[in-house]
Amino acid sequence: MTMFFRFCVAWAILALLGGCGATRDDHGKSAPRRPIEGTFITYEDWMMKLSKRDWHRELEAMRHAGIRIVIIVWLRWDDSNFMPQSPSAVDPTAIILDYAGKHDMQVLIGLAYADFWVSRFNDSQYIGRVSRTSMAVASEAWKRYGRYPAFTGWYLSPELRDANYAPYHISVIRTFWRRVGDHCRALSGGKQVAIAPCMIGLIAPGVFQSTYTSLLTGSGIDIVMFQDGVGARRWDADLEARIVPYFQAMQSACRLARVKLWADIEIFHKTGEPLRSVPASMERIRRQLAAESPFVESFIMFDFFHYMSPRRGAAQKKLYEDYLHTSNIPATPPENRPSR
Repeated sequence: MTMFFRFCVAWAILALLGGCGATRDDHGKSAPRRPIEGTFITYEDWMMKLSKRDWHRELEAMRHAGIRIVIIVWLRWDDSNFMPQSPSAVDPTAIILDYAGKHDMQVLIGLAYADFWVSRFNDSQYIGRVSRTSMAVASEAWKRYGRYPAFTGWYLSPELRDANYAPYHISVIRTFWRRVGDHCRALSGGKQVAIAPCMIGLIAPGVFQSTYTSLLTGSGIDIVMFQDGVGARRWDADLEARIVPYFQAMQSACRLARVKLWADIEIFHKTGEPLRSVPASMERIRRQLAAESPFVESFIMFDFFHYMSPRRGAAQKKLYEDYLHTSNIPATPPENRPSR
């Protein structure tokens, strides 16, 4: 199949998404599915001050946009612990899990983020500490949230970028994934484990494919949510040429390792001096969807809360409404819709 034909098929799929699959709205009517099924949520300290009502409004907006999968990126980042210790404090994760369970949504729980992960694979003590911290967070998370039916999987927070890793480094990374993933599965009765590696374009696609085939084989990873890098790297102009060879390579690696491949589509754009992240245009997002859809099973966005929530600002609201318009769904204010 030629690449041109792949793009034609991708555009046709996106054009037909409004009619080829359906979910149910609050009145039991058939509602068209949208191309992006999930979103990451990246906790920050200020977000812990949001009320339960605030979180429900965000989740209603997500659900109206067709989001059915939520990935919480981390429960701990450096000194910030996002599992409240006070019984009276608002716990966003519990709110998300409870809401998701009532609305046929799934939640993957992230663990602990490691800032210097990609530069310290030679430091066995550091990698051991990251492993122990991640497993401790997993144990605490399962004790606190394991009773929620919407808790369907785990997300290993340390991100991996593309590089020409030596065999020793591949072994270190794969062992980390296996050790932490096995711990999570043992806690939860075998729930799936996901990662979200990023791509910078530092190595040739062929080397990238062989490297990730080695990394994933025997790693215990169930899902790769591959970051497309378009927003972070400012690849707006030539995104197809930048990302297609690597998605094709990652697809081959995942097939050989028998791992599911999803796309982590960046819906932001970096602009100004100094650079700041703002919502991307719907036109650019359509191009990302078309370029990546021949290779992946599902799309997850990074991220709805900051760049598409109609409650975050005018630019976010515009992207939200533009996105709804792609599926011909009325942009009904989520807070005015009935909730089950």
